[in-house]
Amino acid sequence: MQFFKTSLIWSLLLVSINMVAQNGQDLVVLGNQAMNEGRYRDAQINYEAAIIKDPQNAEIYTLLGFSLHKQKYFRKADSIYMISLNLDSLASRVYWYKGLNHIAMKQDTAAIDNYKRFITLEKPRGGRLTDAYLAIGRAYERIMKREGLLSWQIDDMIYYYELVEQTDPQFNETPLIQNFVALIKSKRPANQTGRWKLE
Repeated sequence: MQFFKTSLIWSLLLVSINMVAQNGQDLVVLGNQAMNEGRYRDAQINYEAAIIKDPQNAEIYTLLGFSLHKQKYFRKADSIYMISLNLDSLASRVYWYKGLNHIAMKQDTAAIDNYKRFITLEKPRGGRLTDAYLAIGRAYERIMKREGLLSWQIDDMIYYYELVEQTDPQFNETPLIQNFVALIKSKRPANQTGRWKLE
């Protein structure tokens, strides 16, 4: 009962704040604050209100998608990310969040594709490349353990894991990655046909 009262008070407070907010950017600020405090539903409400005021702003859709992702509404978040990409296909952050979302839905192949698009857009800017390389390597690793990888996919996994080491030699997981890559290179079949799983 106490939770219901607290939730109701927060909702009424949000409605009051939204009435006072002058534009979409004010609502985005409130949404960001709610996200930082872990109040993802409140963030969603603010971002939805901001979209009503600024319906062509791809960034707001991206933020809305991430608030839905944090609430575990993964399919709905993916739909919102697609709207954001339709408005601005060069926004690298959408691909990052979309990759996270696909991982949550256990869609590692789609996650890899999104992280590669993120890298293409971020490479000239020098963004979070190490994290993206690592995310791709891990996604391939999960696929390999679950269903196996084709030879070119193993090569791609190794390539991205080696990029982690090249980009950030001091990365704390580098020794683990090096050991894993060495294991794969030593165990994978020389004349691989079809998928190979690490047993």
